[in-house]
Amino acid sequence: MLMVISFGLIATEKGFNIYVGGNGGAKPRHSELLIKDVPPEMVIPIVDRYLIFYIRTADKLQRTARWIENLPGGINYLREVIIDDKLGICADMERQMQELVDSYFCEWTETVRDPKRRKTFQQFANTDETVDTVEVVQERSQNRPAYWAKDSAKEDFKGHKWSSVSWQPVVRADHFSDKPPQVSSANVKRGDTQLAVFKVKGKYYATQQMCPHKRTFVLSDGLIGDDDAGKYWVSCPYHKRNFELNGEQAGRCSNDEDMNIATFPVEEREDGWIYIKLPPVEELDSVLGTEKWKVRKEEAPSPFHKMDKKYKGMKGKKISDGETVSKAAVQPANGIDW
Repeated sequence: MLMVISFGLIATEKGFNIYVGGNGGAKPRHSELLIKDVPPEMVIPIVDRYLIFYIRTADKLQRTARWIENLPGGINYLREVIIDDKLGICADMERQMQELVDSYFCEWTETVRDPKRRKTFQQFANTDETVDTVEVVQERSQNRPAYWAKDSAKEDFKGHKWSSVSWQPVVRADHFSDKPPQVSSANVKRGDTQLAVFKVKGKYYATQQMCPHKRTFVLSDGLIGDDDAGKYWVSCPYHKRNFELNGEQAGRCSNDEDMNIATFPVEEREDGWIYIKLPPVEELDSVLGTEKWKVRKEEAPSPFHKMDKKYKGMKGKKISDGETVSKAAVQPANGIDW
């Protein structure tokens, strides 16, 4: 039986059978036959009615399987409404779908055409440069990033004492926006160092960009949390290490005491720039430089090492270019070709 999420079609000699309401996940459900042998010209109108009826009557995020189960009469009631037009709304549902089709636009196309939106996908908010944060490994004639670093960066970034600091402009304030497309963070480059800048409820916070847990340069993409005491933290989007952004313990990791991050004073000025109080570039790079913490292949063990060791000697023969292999040589012993 066909399993689908929303709807599916199977061709017949007379047209198409339309199936609806299939569901995978924790409570799987086979799709059900809605109608048989639908002429090709009627398939889209019927599917349009089905989708609009779902949009208008289902709960938010409700799967079609659960929705049909909750209808009074289930699939039979659905047939009465969208096939037999029991409620007299089929024409209206088709009209509503046409309005949706006519108003459609591709958000990605609009983003590519809009220079301001396109800039939000740059690696850095203050330069067009790009920097690799992990070495690239060639495997099976394809490139992939090196595996996660085995060791975390356990330096005391939070408690590091800089020789001197000064206010330095790093990114324009108009990079941040409360209007669509909303922008509340930025990854900025200073020398070879990456810094994360956050704007939270009108105030700015700045930290290193690197999460020390797996040395990933992603904190500007993290989730911001707060509590009733006015304390904020950023949660790394990869492995959910939470780092405090303000207060006496700014930079502390609240769920892993083995690591912390550097934080910096930051402010917006009348000239339209965001300023961060930073040490000299050379000193900053010696502690937080991307090249220093870049994940390299020789320090990133394969997560499949144990599996490879277990099945050592069971690998198939490598076939050289131009070499042919008989069908019998690759046919499974039981005759089943999956």
